[in-house]
Amino acid sequence: MTCDAYCETELAGQSTCLNNPFDEMDDLLARDVMQVGVVSIDRKEPVQKAVALLIERDISGLPVTCDGRLDGMLSEKDLLKLLYEGQYLPGLVEDYMTPHATSFDVEDKVSAIYRHLLERSFRRVPILYQKRLAGMITRADLVRLLLRKLCPSACPAGPNAADEMRAEDAMKIGLLTLRPEAPLSEAMDLIARHHVTGLPVVDGGMNLLGIITEKDVLRHATTPEAIETPVESLMTRSVVSFGRKTSLYRICACLIEHDFHRVPILDGTRLVGIISRSDILRHRAAVFKR
Repeated sequence: MTCDAYCETELAGQSTCLNNPFDEMDDLLARDVMQVGVVSIDRKEPVQKAVALLIERDISGLPVTCDGRLDGMLSEKDLLKLLYEGQYLPGLVEDYMTPHATSFDVEDKVSAIYRHLLERSFRRVPILYQKRLAGMITRADLVRLLLRKLCPSACPAGPNAADEMRAEDAMKIGLLTLRPEAPLSEAMDLIARHHVTGLPVVDGGMNLLGIITEKDVLRHATTPEAIETPVESLMTRSVVSFGRKTSLYRICACLIEHDFHRVPILDGTRLVGIISRSDILRHRAAVFKR
């Protein structure tokens, strides 16, 4: 095409010329938009496994890979047609997939992907990095981007804002805590037995007063007398904490930037949870499997 407009043939033979809204965001690339942790399937897997994945994940298509490289696409439409015609589905994914699937590179412009998803019947395209599957962009992803552009107040800022995870989605509850009058020996015992890097110190109403960390213990546990000192006089009082509605991305950035491994999650001043680096890794890994 030689013009910036994309022409799509409508029903009844009518043709409507549509401007590409992403032309104004010329620096927006596939890597800025794509979903990562994409569900895919190897071409040598049984086709019944692919059917189960499509149903379980409620998705319309699966990228098919071979040694990590994109080899084709398998759509629910293809499988549904075979089932409707009464054909049994034996065999492998490679027997039913569409080879030579259309794909884009992580450095391709979103404006080109927008045109493609309007021109074709499929609603998602694989995104590659060095010819390996790296992510996916769907029509829904583009809808979210347009909503953010055209009506910023309707969509909070941040990566994948419509699906943004909050602290309360990943935080750990059922916490190990200490009262301020507890001796340092009690903190040492809990840290050693439960393999944690620190313990919140709270009052009777679960209001956060401070944290006693491994470093605090190592700094002060020098004599038998010292380990009977109340944690209140040894704890770290200046504690970085977040609210339960705080973006998980913001907490992740904090844990990357700083040396500590976990942060308390508060409802006002009341401790309601803890999020550690491993909690975020575990939560994101679970999302990637979806």
